[in-house]
Amino acid sequence: MKISILGDSISTFEGYNPEGYAVYYDSSTQARNNLHSVSDTWWYQVIKELNGELCVNNSYSGSRVSGKAFPSATSKERLHCLHASSQPDVILIYLGFNDFGYGVKIRNRFKLNDLSCFQDAYNIMLKTIKNRYQARIICGTLMRTRMAGNDYWIFPEYYHGIAFEEYNETIRRVARRNRCDLADLGNQRYETLDGTHPTVNGHREIANAWLKCLR
Repeated sequence: MKISILGDSISTFEGYNPEGYAVYYDSSTQARNNLHSVSDTWWYQVIKELNGELCVNNSYSGSRVSGKAFPSATSKERLHCLHASSQPDVILIYLGFNDFGYGVKIRNRFKLNDLSCFQDAYNIMLKTIKNRYQARIICGTLMRTRMAGNDYWIFPEYYHGIAFEEYNETIRRVARRNRCDLADLGNQRYETLDGTHPTVNGHREIANAWLKCLR
């Protein structure tokens, strides 16, 4: 079973993304977060547990679902490059954290197919993938985070006036509309040093959350 990943910085790892893609987990960031090899990433752990094989890890640091141009997840460069020499059997999507961070609007009531809004962009992303690939598509809702060594840090439930949970509700709604599978991870947390990017423990927690849903 060949598995492709569509993600952002959380899913990057130096040497395992398409050439020229922005990568968060380079050698220095790996060391800072105590990752020793690619086997420490959440997606590698999920693929291994499912007895699968990585097809393509199409993850780009800083990318959003919304937007018209690369590296938006609606762009042709992203959505037409989820295969290698063979097609993926499964596509895992874990995207949307940067949309929350940038305060991307959920929807535009006065315009259809507005790629600057999260709901329309996520919908078009799924429709494009389904038209191009005969793969099982699994959409992950976004996990909240915690800060290692700081019990007083509180995850921001609102950013730019939009609730974090609105993005997860949108993922649930659009995944159902497109008859894609859902990994509902939204009620779980993972460890970070910066509030966003998982440590080695955080990657393990994300992997366990995905596997709990997939099982």
